Amino acid sequence: MNGQKLLNTTLRVNALFSLLSGIDLVVFDSTIVRVLTDDMLVSILPTGVMLIAFSIFVFSVSMLSNVNKYLVGSIIAMDALWVLGSLALVLSGHEILTFIGQVSVLAVALVIASFAFFQTKGLLRHLQSA
Repeated sequence: MNGQKLLNTTLRVNALFSLLSGIDLVVFDSTIVRVLTDDMLVSILPTGVMLIAFSIFVFSVSMLSNVNKYLVGSIIAMDALWVLGSLALVLSGHEILTFIGQVSVLAVALVIASFAFFQTKGLLRHLQSA
């Protein structure tokens, strides 16, 4: 698979995953909070709204006819920051997350890390062939 195709495919899967996750967090906010955390005062609604906006941005970048390495780089950076933030949350020792919450946060971080990996691989392949 050439670099641009790998990159655009990964960006679109990332956008779809982010959109579906965002919609879930918005629609099922209180249920998800109850399952994932011990703190009933927490709302993840803003995170859901942010993910929906992020998904629109990522999908828009994937639809550009030419690869914009700066926009793609910003998406990769945001994905990496999400992974690092997730790890920091789980490893902080703070007991806000239930066991299911910890496993869920780490599972999502693994998915997002794979997006970052394949987006980076696609971008590098594309830049080398250009």
